[in-house]
Amino acid sequence: MFSRNLHRAAGALFAVTALTAAPAFAADAWKPVKPVRLLVGFAPGGSADTLARLLAEPLSQRLGQPVVVENLAGAGGNIMAYRLAQSPADGYTIGIAAAGSMAITHVLNPKGTNYKPSDFTPITLAAVQPNVVIVNKDVPANNLAELKEYFQKTPTATYGTAGVGISNHLIAETMLYKLGVKVPHAAYRGAAPVITDLLGGHIAMTMDNISTAAPLASQGKVKAIAVASIKRAPQLPNVPTLDEQGLKGFDMPTWQGVFAPAGLPADVLAAYYAAMQDVLKQPALVEKMAGLGSEPVTGMTPEQFSQFLEKDRQQWADIVKAANISLEQ
Repeated sequence: MFSRNLHRAAGALFAVTALTAAPAFAADAWKPVKPVRLLVGFAPGGSADTLARLLAEPLSQRLGQPVVVENLAGAGGNIMAYRLAQSPADGYTIGIAAAGSMAITHVLNPKGTNYKPSDFTPITLAAVQPNVVIVNKDVPANNLAELKEYFQKTPTATYGTAGVGISNHLIAETMLYKLGVKVPHAAYRGAAPVITDLLGGHIAMTMDNISTAAPLASQGKVKAIAVASIKRAPQLPNVPTLDEQGLKGFDMPTWQGVFAPAGLPADVLAAYYAAMQDVLKQPALVEKMAGLGSEPVTGMTPEQFSQFLEKDRQQWADIVKAANISLEQ
C-alpha cells in the first residue's frame, strides 16, 4: 500500500508539462518606482539563495529598479513566508518559496503554522531541480546498499536538512522509510550550515538540490550516493538514481516559485508575471541555471500555479500518510 500510494503521489508532483499554456497577460503597465525586496527563507549559499541571486539581476533590469535579496532564514522557510504574508501587497515585496513553506507545512503542522495558503498571491513556478543523497567522504558507503548497512550498524549517525518539514526532509524520510532504517534528523536554518556540518563530519548525510550537491561531489568534498529523480543528472552522470539502486519509481525533485502577499493588484501581478517570463527565457540565465542543475519553468500562469499548489498539498499529504512522517522526525 505504501509503495503504490507513494509512487502515485510523487509521480504526480511535477507533472508540469501536462498543464496547457494559457494566453499571455496583457502588456504590463505597472512599474516600480523604488527598490523591490526579494525574500528568501534560507541562509546565504544554499540553492534557494543561489536561484534568488541569479534572478535578481535580470529582474532588476526588466523592472527598472534594484531587486534586493533579503535572507530570512529559519523554520524551513516559514519565517520568510510569514513575513511575506504580513507585507503590504504593493509590489515592493516578493519572495521565492518552495514546497516546505507553501505546501508541506500545511500538511504536517496546520495548527502551528501562523499563515494560510490564502495569505499569498502565487505569481509563477520558476524552477525545478533534482535532489541528491550526499554523505561525508569518510562515511564507508559508496552506494545505497552500503549506506543502508552503515546506518544499521551506526545508531549514533544522523542526517540533516535545512529545516523540519521542508521537501528535502520529507524526501529523505521517504527514502529512509523505504530502506527500512531509522536515522535521527537534525534541522538547520539553511542549506549552508548543513553542508558545513556535513563536511565537518558532524552529520553523516543530507538530501540537497543538485546545485549544491554537484559541485561538492565533483570536487571530492562529499560522496554522491544517488539522485532522487527518475533520470540521472547530467551534472553527475556517473551517479545512479535511487530507482536504479532498488527504490523503484522513486522520483522526487524540488520546485521553487515566486509569490507576493495576498491582494496584489491585478496590474502588479500581470507586470511580475510578464517580467518573470521574460527573465526565465533569457539564454544567459537558462545557461547559468543549467550549470547548477536547475531547469527554468515558463508559461505557468498565476491561475495554473494556484492549481498546481492545491494538487501539491494533497500529494504531499498522501506521501506523509504513506510514510507515516511526523514533525518529531
